[in-house]
Amino acid sequence: MKNVTTRERQILQWIRENPLISQEELARKAGITRSGASVHISNLIKKGLILGKGYVVSRLQPVTVVGAVNVDIKATPSVSLRQADSNPGKISVCAGGVGFNIACNLALLGVPVHFISVFGGGTYASMLKQKCLECGIDISASLTVENEVSSSYVCINDNFGDMFMAVNDMDIYAHLSRSFIETKLPLIDKSALCIVDTNIPAETIEFLANRSRAPIIAEPVSAHKAVKLLPVLHKLFAVTPNKLEARILCDGAPFLPQETFSAKKAVMSELEEYASFLLQKGVQRVYISLGAAGVFCADKVEHLTIPSFVPNGMFIKNTTGAGDSQTAAIAWSILKNMSLRESAKAGIAAASLCLETEEAVNENISEGVLYERIQEIP
Repeated sequence: MKNVTTRERQILQWIRENPLISQEELARKAGITRSGASVHISNLIKKGLILGKGYVVSRLQPVTVVGAVNVDIKATPSVSLRQADSNPGKISVCAGGVGFNIACNLALLGVPVHFISVFGGGTYASMLKQKCLECGIDISASLTVENEVSSSYVCINDNFGDMFMAVNDMDIYAHLSRSFIETKLPLIDKSALCIVDTNIPAETIEFLANRSRAPIIAEPVSAHKAVKLLPVLHKLFAVTPNKLEARILCDGAPFLPQETFSAKKAVMSELEEYASFLLQKGVQRVYISLGAAGVFCADKVEHLTIPSFVPNGMFIKNTTGAGDSQTAAIAWSILKNMSLRESAKAGIAAASLCLETEEAVNENISEGVLYERIQEIP
């Protein structure tokens, strides 16, 4: 499948909202001629995204993502980072946030995405909303709080592009309250999956876990925020922690004696230990990200490790967003009913595609591109 342009994504979103929309109306919305709209329709048919007359959209079931959308400010020094000093380098400002990154990747993979988040007022909020629309994300269920500033995240990398430290201002997510999310349950319940990141309040996560009819995939985000998942582990379909977050989800559980793990370490590996605990709690699939070492995954049938993959000659430009890309591809693979192994490979493939770009989302990713990268992985 060829890559989808920003204009094509926009037109595809309008078609999803109204399958009977005319080419004249599409042209008016896009500010182009009818013949121009016709060309875009033809390209979408060739790419397999619509099925011709009547604009029958070829698509997967919708997914709802509940989580963060931030203004990401990233600074990368040109030389080795020197603390307590001014460092020359590059600074970029773009849309980001765990929820946004996951939603954007899913939309680029052809999945209809409902994104529930909260925007502030002002220029940054307008930029974030526009970026969501360009990616084909439906934000109609999101909240806008005009008198507050949109969430922001400042990341300082080392000169290799790896995060050295970060600071975030995410107080605005307190507005994603239980009462607000309750009004969105009809939308969530119609989704094939609900993906939750732990930037939202703990009580909202607990409410979703107990009330959502859609299977929930939880992204712990950080060791500090992973604890929000402890009361609802038995309600989750899948979790996507890194190794430290997995330890928090296990060692951090108040109902688990600390010595339980140390007694088992002679029998099974640390990762198998974490996965087994989470599976016993009721999680159906566990994907533990190991960074450069790949991903350890498990279900009730098998435990396995898929190594990371970087094509020969590829220069890693950035690691920010790779984990979110991995989570999105795992969700996509679940919609495709892939095996645990193939699902993990999809995650590894998406992460490797993210490493190719300086942005947190590789806008060149598509279902076809992802399939090609999966086939390259041994």
